[in-house]
Amino acid sequence: MRSGIRALVVGAIFFLLAACGGSSGGGQADSGSSYKGKELKLGAILSLTGAGAVYGPSSKNGADLAVEQINKSGGVNGATITLDTQDDASDKAQAAQAAQKLIQQGQVVGLLGPTLSNSAVAVHPLAENLKTPIVAVSTTGIHIVPDCNYPKTDPCKYVFRDSLGEEAAIPANIKALADKTHPKTGALLVAKDDKFSADGGEIVKKAAPANGVQLLGSIEFSKADADLSLPVTKAVQLKPDVIFITSLGGIPAKIMIEARKQGFTGQFLGGNGFNTAVVSKQAGDAGRGAQSASAWFTDNDFKSNKEFVTAYKTKYAQNPDQFAAQGYTGVLIMADAAKRAKLSFSNVSQDRDNLRNALETVKIDSPLGPFQFTKNHDVKQTIWIIQMDGTGGFKLVQKIAS
Repeated sequence: MRSGIRALVVGAIFFLLAACGGSSGGGQADSGSSYKGKELKLGAILSLTGAGAVYGPSSKNGADLAVEQINKSGGVNGATITLDTQDDASDKAQAAQAAQKLIQQGQVVGLLGPTLSNSAVAVHPLAENLKTPIVAVSTTGIHIVPDCNYPKTDPCKYVFRDSLGEEAAIPANIKALADKTHPKTGALLVAKDDKFSADGGEIVKKAAPANGVQLLGSIEFSKADADLSLPVTKAVQLKPDVIFITSLGGIPAKIMIEARKQGFTGQFLGGNGFNTAVVSKQAGDAGRGAQSASAWFTDNDFKSNKEFVTAYKTKYAQNPDQFAAQGYTGVLIMADAAKRAKLSFSNVSQDRDNLRNALETVKIDSPLGPFQFTKNHDVKQTIWIIQMDGTGGFKLVQKIAS
């Protein structure tokens, strides 16, 4: 009888671990190593304040939920995950300082973040130099992987990404609209003073003409501008069918509201900066129909996503967003790699290398769907074309399978 009870308990623990991205989710079997009583130290650099604060808190919530679930289910081969999250205040220099502190003083074996591509320019090369694996859980700009913003051609070994890059997302979004409504003209409003926005603008300039949309003008503005009416006026006066917006934080919503005030009745298209309920809610009815391509959709039919959404709602009493799903998945990725990395918990440098090697063979089920890295440490995944619903949420337009 006792052996039967023990078997049931072990089976229950195994099931819980599988729900958190364990080996039954598609990953390789763990090494059999016992990490019992050990502490798996991870760090995160996220924008909890500043311009990125519409994204960072969701990433933190998702990551914290994953840590809690895994630890309650027995940890990683018995080790307890600790996650030290540092707020970089959406500042590149502060992000680099936080990363250096976590790596050199915190002795973490792996990192998540940062939130913004502009901060990744400083953080990712630092992680590469200090040979510490890092998973980008929201950065979607150009040169995040494989070259991690280095002025060189060699792939970076320690930088990975679980967030859908704009080079895949923006062209998919434009094509989806072009195939459906056939817009002929567009105007681009692009923030000139951060990497994410500038990268997005360059992608739009290539993808729009490639899908039959003539760009009538590219209008730059600064994120620091208190009044955006002038650049919006320039765009509206061009009488485009579509206004493209590549910017982050609360700026896209401000642009939509101002453009509607000025009589623009066409559609807004944007990038990853659109993909949170915070921005959708800020835009309100002015944002109704604003379209973007997302790495995640709340009602996607992956079993692992349904479990994640239920758990998130239970813990936080609100719906998750794409950034929560990616933060959650980032921890699952680290946990899956750590299980198979044969960590020593005494030689940090060697453990970081072992974790990096194991990250290359991650294969799990996640809220994003079946997940594994490409040879360039990027993602290949389902793309969800979504539109703001005018009330703070999103509706699905199209599913593009990987």
